[in-house]
Amino acid sequence: MEILDSHFHIHSMAKRGVDTTLPLSLIGIEVGTEPGDFEKRKPLIPHGIDYSHAAGPWCVAGEDYEGEEKATAKIRNDFLLHGGTFLGEIGLDYHWMYGTKEKQIALFESQLDLAEELNLPVIIHSRDADSDMAAIISKRSFPCSGIMHCFSSDVKMMEKALSSNLYISFSGNVTYKTNQMIQDAARAVPAERILYETDSPYLAPVPFRGKPSKPEYTEYTSAFLASLRGADADEFRALCIRNFKILRTLSSGSLQ
Repeated sequence: MEILDSHFHIHSMAKRGVDTTLPLSLIGIEVGTEPGDFEKRKPLIPHGIDYSHAAGPWCVAGEDYEGEEKATAKIRNDFLLHGGTFLGEIGLDYHWMYGTKEKQIALFESQLDLAEELNLPVIIHSRDADSDMAAIISKRSFPCSGIMHCFSSDVKMMEKALSSNLYISFSGNVTYKTNQMIQDAARAVPAERILYETDSPYLAPVPFRGKPSKPEYTEYTSAFLASLRGADADEFRALCIRNFKILRTLSSGSLQ
């Protein structure tokens, strides 16, 4: 039985001491956390895993940030060296404020331009930035589509993303009792656009909340979403796996 995890960070898992022995039935996207880190990540992926590679970390914090042009050039070079199926994660985070709003927006726009140039779907991170995020994605057509990962906004934002040809992926935080807004969005996503993930090693779903997450826990999120939507658990899993495979065919790049 295939296990879907549309977003996990194996290098971050290793740094936190999380077991990186992944099930061979796993299908999903292994995502980097810093430019040029694929050489550190690749040895951690077991041979035989049906995974996709994403490059393009979005963070602009730190004294070594050289501006969006140089940062985006590093990502372009990463794809030239290693290939890749998705560009991401990229986006805006006004909760942790990894750089000023102006710097984050400039880098995000530059990375979206690169995704169009390379004909790649994107993985978008958005936290507490709905107004600017909606304004930016509404100007784009996303011909190769992409994912609003770890969706943590309301139905209105979800509809904006859908109108921009994006998929919506939910992480373990959708299982938390207080996250009614996210649950409302999860109920409303069209069947053909929904995905799920762990964002390992972060945001472990109930009953593992507060502990480091790992890709196997995605099944708890899947079962919760199926129940939330009044769907059969096995049918919902199959639906999301089919959605992911369709999305992956839109990419021009591949590590396989």
